[in-house]
Amino acid sequence: MVENQKKIEEQQRKMAEERLAMIEEQMKFEQEKQKMKKREEKRAKEEQKKILGKGNARPKLSFSLQQTAS
Repeated sequence: MVENQKKIEEQQRKMAEERLAMIEEQMKFEQEKQKMKKREEKRAKEEQKKILGKGNARPKLSFSLQQTAS
């Protein structure tokens, strides 16, 4: 009886370790996913700055209107 109890406890311990390993793996996956999302958001923000001409991303355009003689 004691031997069976020990076997059951050992199986439960192994299962708990496996669950813990799975949870750790999921956490790593989620962290990597968040890092990728942040990188993508940063890249999109930089692209928007370039498109909108903010942050010295492109040179300012200057022009003048001159009157022409008719």
